[in-house]
Amino acid sequence: MSLPEPRKRLSSADRRQQILAVGTQLFVERGYEAVTMGDIAAVLGVSRPTIYSYFTSTEAVLDALLTERLDNLLERLEPLLAGSSAQSGQPKLIETVFCFLLEERETLALLHSGGGPSFRARRHAFLNALGARLQLNPDLHVRRNPALLLILTTLLDSLAFRAATDPDIDREEVIHTLNAFVRCGLDPLREGTKNTAH
Repeated sequence: MSLPEPRKRLSSADRRQQILAVGTQLFVERGYEAVTMGDIAAVLGVSRPTIYSYFTSTEAVLDALLTERLDNLLERLEPLLAGSSAQSGQPKLIETVFCFLLEERETLALLHSGGGPSFRARRHAFLNALGARLQLNPDLHVRRNPALLLILTTLLDSLAFRAATDPDIDREEVIHTLNAFVRCGLDPLREGTKNTAH
């Protein structure tokens, strides 16, 4: 009779990534506020002290996840925004950003998995960072209109989150309507703001 093979001990980096992966899964499935460190430990089949040796709380797990994912997301978005300026103007640029966000379903779901102050602060920081990148693109002309930039970034984030997480939403129809909105809505809004400023 052969003895069972001993369990392979994970490296510290691998264990940390394993905790982050399970944290993501649970936060997205249950909502951040419904997840405990004990839940993460139970899914991994380890003790709670093992989890606490890597993270002090579920908030620390969330913070590590969002820092890693959002920084990566914004970094990957930058070349797309730069490349879009040579294409067909505003609608194409907004469509590019929207389609990119649609592919980030898990990160968007994670960002929207709670409603407490830390989540609001993270969402605001993400929208501000997204807005800062959109401002750099000359096709949008939103640099001098903070209210329009706020509307645009909030629309992109909320609409992408809904479309990415609701299987009943027709993505193609949303993209088509979003393009029409940008063509028909953004220019008059921007012109109206210019006229009222004089």
